[in-house]
Amino acid sequence: MSLVLSGLAAFMNYIYTFLRKALIPLSLVMMLLSFPEFVHAQKKKPQILEVGGKVRLDEGRFDNATIEVLNTDNNKIEKKIEVESSGKFDFQLPYQHNYQLFFKRDGFYPKMLILTTVIPEKVITRDPYFPPIQFVVTLFKVVPEIDPSFSKKPVGKIFYSAKVDNFDSESYFNDMQIRQKIDDEKTKLADKSYQKKLDQAKTLEEAGKLSEAIAVYQQAADLKPKDDFVKDKIKLLGQQIKLKEDQAKQTEEFKQLMADGDNKVADKAYRDAIDTYNKALKIKPDNPDAKAKITQVNNLIAAQEAAAKQKALAEARKKQFDDAVAKGDKLFGEQSYADATDAFNEALKLQPDAQHPKEMLNKIQEALAAQKKAQEEAAQQKALAEARQKQFEQTVSKGDSLFALQSYADATTAFNQALQLQPDAKHPQKMLEKIKEAVAEQKKAVEEAAQQKALAETRQKQYDAAVSKGDSLFAQQSYADATTAFNQALQLEPNAKHPQEMLGKIQDALNALADQKKAKEEAARQKALAEAAKKQAEAEANQRKFSAAVAKGDSLFGLKQYDGSIAAFNEALQLQPDAQYPATMLEKIKKAFAEQKQLQQQRALAEKKQAEKDKQYNDLIAKADQQAKDNQLTAAKQSYTDAGKVKPRETYPIRRVNEINALLAEQARKEKALAEQVKKQKHSTYQEEKDTLNFHYTGVVEDLYLKNIKKADAAFTESKWTVARFFYFEAQKYKPQKKYPKTQVAACDEAIETELQAERESQYQGFISKADASLKTGEFTLAKFYYQKALKVKSGEEYPKKQLVAVEKAVQQKHASEDEARFRSFVKKADDAFDQKDLSVARFYYQKALALKPDESYPKTQLDKLRNM
Repeated sequence: MSLVLSGLAAFMNYIYTFLRKALIPLSLVMMLLSFPEFVHAQKKKPQILEVGGKVRLDEGRFDNATIEVLNTDNNKIEKKIEVESSGKFDFQLPYQHNYQLFFKRDGFYPKMLILTTVIPEKVITRDPYFPPIQFVVTLFKVVPEIDPSFSKKPVGKIFYSAKVDNFDSESYFNDMQIRQKIDDEKTKLADKSYQKKLDQAKTLEEAGKLSEAIAVYQQAADLKPKDDFVKDKIKLLGQQIKLKEDQAKQTEEFKQLMADGDNKVADKAYRDAIDTYNKALKIKPDNPDAKAKITQVNNLIAAQEAAAKQKALAEARKKQFDDAVAKGDKLFGEQSYADATDAFNEALKLQPDAQHPKEMLNKIQEALAAQKKAQEEAAQQKALAEARQKQFEQTVSKGDSLFALQSYADATTAFNQALQLQPDAKHPQKMLEKIKEAVAEQKKAVEEAAQQKALAETRQKQYDAAVSKGDSLFAQQSYADATTAFNQALQLEPNAKHPQEMLGKIQDALNALADQKKAKEEAARQKALAEAAKKQAEAEANQRKFSAAVAKGDSLFGLKQYDGSIAAFNEALQLQPDAQYPATMLEKIKKAFAEQKQLQQQRALAEKKQAEKDKQYNDLIAKADQQAKDNQLTAAKQSYTDAGKVKPRETYPIRRVNEINALLAEQARKEKALAEQVKKQKHSTYQEEKDTLNFHYTGVVEDLYLKNIKKADAAFTESKWTVARFFYFEAQKYKPQKKYPKTQVAACDEAIETELQAERESQYQGFISKADASLKTGEFTLAKFYYQKALKVKSGEEYPKKQLVAVEKAVQQKHASEDEARFRSFVKKADDAFDQKDLSVARFYYQKALALKPDESYPKTQLDKLRNM
């Protein structure tokens, strides 16, 4: 038994693992996708969540179903989706809302799933895009006698989890629990009905109503065909009835004839009744009841003939009445109210007290009033619709005008008001998108202006410092250094007058010095200029290396290649030890490493705890199965109960406890009946009753075996291989020597493997189709994701591997193209600043371009020109 359960557990674990990888069943085994490559697709996708999957029926062929999406924030149904004939569905939900998804199909219990798309703002700002959510929903057929309140509760919840930085789920109860509940309720109904039939039959038997008791016992036998107790009762009562019938056959025949005569009198077949009473008189010629019956029937025949005449007259009058009413009803249905009124009045002349014509005359008055009211309401609705359309057009016109004036906030309000009037209108929606784009452009322009302003302020500070330095040096008669300072100021502001005037004053002072000092000062000035140029060149080279190292570190960090990123940022710190950004990024990488390690430790701990719980559970189940096999039912019940406490959601221990309770209750009932029987009939021996009890226990085992075989065969016929396999295993526990369950288990395994292979092929083709489509539209990150998913399903396939190489090549080409575009943009901005003599800005953008392409000669040449100016 332990080996069988171990094999079953391994098989169910395999099925569970496969379903996790294939789809998310509504027991909420979620496969929520999260990869860093999705960050690169942010500018192409809207902030919505893709939801898809499949609806299945536990019985019968799928034909139709609906999905209602209730927004619980405003308690409105936002979508009603007709599921495809294949059962598949696909729809989208915007972020920051709370929903309830209702899966419905006539004749099946509905299911409700909570789905919240509320995500923290900081997460949306960082990365607002998540992979599609997919799951399977199984709907179960309604059993009218079962309380459906359980189907009104949510089966689970899908929500954003900060722990996994993705959508996660929690299950409140799964399909196996639902099926178990339905089966348990069916079993309870059957057991309750069976016991009720036994009690009814016993009451009838004690009252001497043996035939009725047999009929009720037969109904009980239909509920439990293998119960020999009921069969024995039916046989015994049949013998008793036959004995009484043989003893009073003549009397019963007479009574039957009299009863038949009475029935024929009740059916007004008076001539046949007289013939039947005469047959009864042949059995008992002097019976006064039969003679009195004949006299009574002859009187009825005379009265019947008189009544027939009156009936004919009444029927003629009734026909006229019915014709008038039918005519009135037809005219009323055709809304010919005047002619209908005449017809109903004619009917009232024939039957003044008839209610229907009066009611219809009242309905005609109501219909005429309703017609008038409907016409007035239609006119009012038309006026309201025209006013609403006019208000919509005015609001849209206002929004267009405000958009043209760049009053984006007021324009947004106007277009939102228009959408409140006409939610499906396209123009307001399109204009709101344009406003978003325009606001983004405005923000970008403001940021660029702020950057230019910051550069200008820096340049002004440098200019003021150079002028201040020059003035100070001039006062100290350090003319060479003063000249250098004023020249630096002129490089920052070539049109500034003060540096030019001071340079003129310096020149005048130098001319006044002796010729020998002039040569010496000129040499000193040239040396200072050369040293300044050398320092500036070294600083610029250092800055280029620093910028390249930081850019490399950022790029590798974005790809989560932390080792390379650490090396790059350390290189940047060696070039500029006081720089804050590389140090900050190194701390950030350290934190990411720590979080990654912590997550791995938590996962390992959780797996260890789950393994310990699985072992404890399996040991208890094995122990309980052995105890049950050894007929230690009380001990087995306790072991199953302990196993249920370890894993409360497992249904097997609960079901086995219920079965043991049923066996213990049956034994107790039999023993109680035995004690009572011994007390009443002292001649019966205890051993005889004990043998009967053992016989009935054997019948219970047979009944349980056949019950499980019946469920398994039904599931097998409907291709529910996993369910069928489970019940064949259950049947095998009761009769291990039977070959049929073992043969069927092997057949189920083969069918499951065939379905799994087909499912894997379908899943593989689905991933390849999505990957090819994404590659074709340039969504390289999504294409890479789906090719990798396809490889996980079929790792030996060459096509996904070849396509991944193609994706990587396309990504590299895209990045190269983007770098080229950025390089050209930096060069253009630098050239424009150079032409406008804005040398600091030009130097900044030439350095940015050189950081992207260190081997390009043009930025180097331009920077050399700037150093010489």
